Amino acid sequence: MRSSGYARATFVNASISLATMCALNAAAAQTTPLTGTVRREVVDTVASQLERVYVDADTGRMIANRLRDRLRAGAYDTIADPIRLSQLLTADLRSVNHDLHLSVAYSASAAGGGRAGGPPAFLGKSQHYALGRVDVLPGNIGYMEINGFSVESGARDAIVGALTYLQTTDAMIIDLRRNRGGDGNLVNFLISHFTGPDTLPSVTVKLRAGNRTFTRYTLASVPGPRRPDVPLYVLTSRATGSAGEDCAFVLKNLKRATIIGDRTAGAGHNVTSVPSGYGFQTSISFSRVSDPKTGKEWEQVGVQPDVKVDAATALDVAQSMALKAAVSKADASQRAVLETALQSAEARLTPHEVAAAVLARYAGEYEGGRRVSVVGRTLVYESPIGGLSETLIPLSDSLFVTPSQTRIQFDVDRSGKGRLGTSAGGATTWWKKHSD
Repeated sequence: MRSSGYARATFVNASISLATMCALNAAAAQTTPLTGTVRREVVDTVASQLERVYVDADTGRMIANRLRDRLRAGAYDTIADPIRLSQLLTADLRSVNHDLHLSVAYSASAAGGGRAGGPPAFLGKSQHYALGRVDVLPGNIGYMEINGFSVESGARDAIVGALTYLQTTDAMIIDLRRNRGGDGNLVNFLISHFTGPDTLPSVTVKLRAGNRTFTRYTLASVPGPRRPDVPLYVLTSRATGSAGEDCAFVLKNLKRATIIGDRTAGAGHNVTSVPSGYGFQTSISFSRVSDPKTGKEWEQVGVQPDVKVDAATALDVAQSMALKAAVSKADASQRAVLETALQSAEARLTPHEVAAAVLARYAGEYEGGRRVSVVGRTLVYESPIGGLSETLIPLSDSLFVTPSQTRIQFDVDRSGKGRLGTSAGGATTWWKKHSD
């Protein structure tokens, strides 16, 4: 039988684990100083758990031996603060093979007999299930920022709501640059909205326990709009981790999206969190995840982008690529609007500097209640009747564009008087400048 998702273990990366650590540590308002006996028992417990659970048995033994060697060398002898011990243990866990999923956290409530199970829920309703900005960009490009993949059921409704809002866009951008991980099942749910109803193998998961292997498939049926043919761009950064990498990894391997930005973090294992006694929790990688066709993983190496650029400029690059494709297919009635949006995106990538003296010449009052002001090294345009002011993006020394895609051109008329021209894809309307 085909499996539509991971085993239900939480699939998180180092950054989510660190967030969990911060939440647990924040709860530790009252901490009990550690004794030598407690330190030894915690280290022995964590080492034993690594030997039993870690995805690779030999590596698990190496990491466990590293902790025991550090214990014998007295590295933890002076640590009286359990939070400090958790931080030091985390650094030592990762020092062997740089597995970003490995971490230790401390919770005073667990130490005092409170719930000592898995990590607390994260990315819930109060955080809008980690769904960030959802917008329609110039040129009818859908934009969806996802900062994590929540394990909570409401996250699916939030995803469907965002996709429904964006269903009439002509291209889609999914921004994973701040996505540090989460639930692999929600990743598969999202991906399935951009593939067809014929299920496709997306990842293979190999579990150490029982030496079992299974393959995850995209879903045959999903709620909300299904868009297997919409041009799709995915933004990544070095901070994109774990389940965020899963999303980019699968869409790239299926040749369903163009990945733009920097390589991802390289946190490519499934992880589980286990209690280690005295309020300590240990996150341990327990399975490998790979591409079903090639067997390649993203652990340590990350997901390499198709278009490698500074992550800070990835959105403008994606917009530019999407708009270029749209311009090539547009009819005459739409081409001018799309070309303006394209010029705006490219101007953000390669800014045009206008001399201060030139900017100063354009400042002033124009017919129809229009006003242009110099603010720093930029021009600010105010449209009439109380319209919002907009910072102009220079395309040349005399041609600018607003964020709302109105073209603003400065010129002089035949009498030598300054004038301002406005257009939004059609003919230019000129407005004379009042006397300075």
